[in-house]
Amino acid sequence: MKKFFAILMVVVFAIPMLNSCKKGENDPAISLKSRSGRLKGEWTLVSGTETSTSGTNTYTATYTGSLVTYTFTGGTSSVAHTEKIEFLKDNAFKSTVMNDTDLETCEGFWAFMDGYGDDVADGEQLVIRLSSITSGGTIHTYTGDEMPMYILRFDKLSSSEAIISSEGTSVGTSTSTTTSTKTYEKK
Repeated sequence: MKKFFAILMVVVFAIPMLNSCKKGENDPAISLKSRSGRLKGEWTLVSGTETSTSGTNTYTATYTGSLVTYTFTGGTSSVAHTEKIEFLKDNAFKSTVMNDTDLETCEGFWAFMDGYGDDVADGEQLVIRLSSITSGGTIHTYTGDEMPMYILRFDKLSSSEAIISSEGTSVGTSTSTTTSTKTYEKK
């Protein structure tokens, strides 16, 4: 009987801890790895869409495998496109984007951020601070508070698949709206 109660106590305390690893709406219900543990590794873009609207102009990028198709006011075009993102154990970050013949590489650091309001849970978003960007043979390096910052919102983060989504509106002399959903697979 004591053994039964000991096992019951372990289960009662372990289930909430396993469930605390779930932050994104579509994360696994139970995971033995933390979000950081699931995130670490190399990820490759496999599919997605990004749509931007400004005034009467709409621009859409559709990612499929190693190809992107751009649809914009007046036409479409397709080019080779690959994206790789690497989240290292020491919170280092590396990304490589090859779009047609244009190569851009970025390096920096990552950290999960606290949630806010009713819309964003703790650990649902990731902050990226860039220490260098190399594009077209030009290298830009940044330190301290000058490091550009980007936020990634994870709709799903499992050990093998990540879905990063974003949406937002910018209002100034004109209004721009952007939505994006990209699916990555871990190598």
